[in-house]
Amino acid sequence: MAAYFKPTSLTAAVEALSDGSWTLLAGGTDVFPAKAGEAAWGRQRDDAVIDLSGLSELAGISRDAAGIRIGAGVTWSDLLAADLPADFAALRAAAREVGGRQIQNRGTLVGNICNASPAAARWSSCSTR
Repeated sequence: MAAYFKPTSLTAAVEALSDGSWTLLAGGTDVFPAKAGEAAWGRQRDDAVIDLSGLSELAGISRDAAGIRIGAGVTWSDLLAADLPADFAALRAAAREVGGRQIQNRGTLVGNICNASPAAARWSSCSTR
């Protein structure tokens, strides 16, 4: 049976990562369909998962003198709603094209970058292995 851990702090997540091999989960919009597909073909893996979705340290978009910070947990909907400068027009356009509203509400920019598969063909890119 796969392990599942939902840390309440970034420190707890980093400590868990130092103790072994984990797959990182944020929105889960690619991980869960991929797991279902693997199971359907009899190739289910029992990967240990760290669910980062509740970490406030990874949330939000902020701006200061140093620039703009987009947290790793920011969803596509967060990007669409954010007051970003015109330089971010391409990112906003991409956010509108990612899935439907449900996917935009749950899927994260960083998760999609790590996974690099809009069709959820593989989801091991952000694994700590």
